[in-house]
Amino acid sequence: MKLNTVVCASFFITLSLACNKAKFDSLEKSKQIQAKQESPQIPATMENKPSPITNGSVTAETGTVTAVSTVLVVSTPANMIKAGGERMQASAKIIDSTEVPVVTWTISGPAGKADIGSIDQNGVYTSPANNDVAFPLVITATLKRDTKITGATTLSVLPKEVIFASCTQNSMTFPILAEVYSIPTSTTHIPDYANAAQAKKVTTVCMEKYAVEPRNFSEGFPNVANLFEYFSLKTKTTLVVPADGTYVLQLNSDDGARLAIDGKEVIDNDGLHQAYGPGPDESQTLGRKEVTLTLKKGDHPLTLNYFQGPKYRIALVLKWKTPGSSSFVYIPRDSFK
Repeated sequence: MKLNTVVCASFFITLSLACNKAKFDSLEKSKQIQAKQESPQIPATMENKPSPITNGSVTAETGTVTAVSTVLVVSTPANMIKAGGERMQASAKIIDSTEVPVVTWTISGPAGKADIGSIDQNGVYTSPANNDVAFPLVITATLKRDTKITGATTLSVLPKEVIFASCTQNSMTFPILAEVYSIPTSTTHIPDYANAAQAKKVTTVCMEKYAVEPRNFSEGFPNVANLFEYFSLKTKTTLVVPADGTYVLQLNSDDGARLAIDGKEVIDNDGLHQAYGPGPDESQTLGRKEVTLTLKKGDHPLTLNYFQGPKYRIALVLKWKTPGSSSFVYIPRDSFK
């Protein structure tokens, strides 16, 4: 009887220990599950790496040593140039770098185009002597230390005799901005541009200088080829006076034109009339006026408004006599901006 009691006691002690161990194991497992639920899960494929950084065409992981991509950019002062041996400086730079790149310059044009001009080792492009139709020219710079790195820009090479160039703002090549308006056939003077009944804006063009000598005009404007009579130009630019002194300005037009400098009208050559000139279609007495001005060196806002009546003859010429000079010359392109 005592033996059975001891056996039973031993049995219950063993059972109790087993139950306690099971409870402990269950508690530990529960803690592990809870810890896993509270901790962020990192997929094995990520290996806890930061997101990649992209720089140009180079993608690198943070913490690794990588080469930074080199971006070479080519630019020119304007996106248009005229034929006739005109020159323009191209430049190259590396983005986000103080390095002065040493490059090789090349140009390319449309297939079959024989003369596209030339470019020297310093990036100075010279336009072809002649060109009948505008064409795109690509200027390319190749980095000498790594010829796989290149940059390029495109120029439009215009005919030598172009008068009006398509544009949205003036540039080094065409520093005069001109708004083009269609006007009624009854117009006899420069219109009021704010009055829609007198003038309707149709396009914007740019000019190199005021050097439209008396001539026939039937080609119209860029994007408005059928407008060659009864139109008006509202032009503006900045006159850059090279030195203090007395200047004589001369305005010749067919039909009317009005010139203002520094916001003040200085020549009124308005009305229907021929241009002054020796030809059979020009006048020997009308069409040309002059003014003498004392101007300071520097910038002077200039506006010149013009209108053309019936086809086909037009003219718009602005010349000056500089201090100490005895003859009139076109105000050069470099004196406008």
